Order: sequence, then C-alpha cells, then structure tokens
Amino acid sequence: MKLSLAWLCIVSLPTFAAPSPAAFHRAVYALHEQQIAQREIRTEEATGNYEGAAAARYRYVETSYYDKASGRMISRVRRDAAMPELVHIAEVNVYDDAGKLVRDFGSVTLPWAPLHPVRTFINLHHHNGGLHSFRQYDVSGLVGYEFCEGKLDNKAVRISLDGSDIDAASASGAAYQACFDGLSKDWARYTTPH
Repeated sequence: MKLSLAWLCIVSLPTFAAPSPAAFHRAVYALHEQQIAQREIRTEEATGNYEGAAAARYRYVETSYYDKASGRMISRVRRDAAMPELVHIAEVNVYDDAGKLVRDFGSVTLPWAPLHPVRTFINLHHHNGGLHSFRQYDVSGLVGYEFCEGKLDNKAVRISLDGSDIDAASASGAAYQACFDGLSKDWARYTTPH
C-alpha cells in the first residue's frame, strides 16, 4: 500500500494536547498558592449562597488576595463553605516588573461538581499607550472574548466582543487594530499557568 506525500505530511504534523479542564483547574490553584507564598498579602473574605434551583443549597467562602505593598489583586478563590478543600473558582493575575497586568487565568466549576470545570480561561493582556486590552482563550485555544478600553487620539475607546462576534468587519477599524494588533496570540505556552 502506498501512502501519498500529502498524507505523510499531515500525519507528521505536531499536535497540541491541551490539558484537561480538571488539570488546568489544579494548575491555576497551584499558581495561586505559589503567588501568595512569594509576598506579604492581605485578604478580604465574603460568604454567600448560590442562586438558582440547582445551586441554592450550596454556600461558599470567597477570598481575594492582595499584595500588601502594591495593593494589586493577586488572586481570588471561591471554596465550598462546608468542604473548603473543594475549589469552585480560582483566578490568578500575573503582573510584569512595572506592575502592569500581562495575563490572568481562571477556572470555574459548578458547586455540585467541583472537580470538573465548566469554564477555563487564559487572558492575555496588552497595553498600547492609553489602551488596555485582553483576549480570552479557553484551555483548548478557542477565543471566547475580547475587551479593550482607554483612549486613542484623545477619544474614549471601549470594545467588547464575544468570540462569535469577532470577524473581518469587527476587526477592521483603527481602534480595534490599536487595541489588538500587538497582543500576543501565544496562548498555548500558558496552558500550564505561570
């Protein structure tokens, strides 16, 4: 049996294996622990009940962690109030040496299925003059959301696009290009949050 050259090229292409949502969830939480261990922090805590028929019986404790010196939010973790080892939401911010937010990670589970995330995200941020933008990827690389706000040529800019709304028309304007043209598309290097 002969294989065509095209088939051999397709078969030999490298593939990307995204981590499972559960592995990503654990990795986001591990980054949270690493980040708060590296600095003095202060915390703010809130408790509450979920709403809706399916979730109403679940309570949570949500803790926001801030860098004591800068005041910047490092992370936010929402735990099951009855079983604090179960993490419903983990979000972690990563800043550059100048204190600008460069990426953030998040994972969200349903309170009755805390080991199986229903949402994962890697937000890559970009700062261009007076503009701050980010593009949100899920752990498999799909773009789910883009956001930008600030000033361009002394005019207010605010762009908010669901992934399904991003197309050639929505991406053609000068404000969109100023917001997103310099933004990294290298989401795959962050599927292990760092």
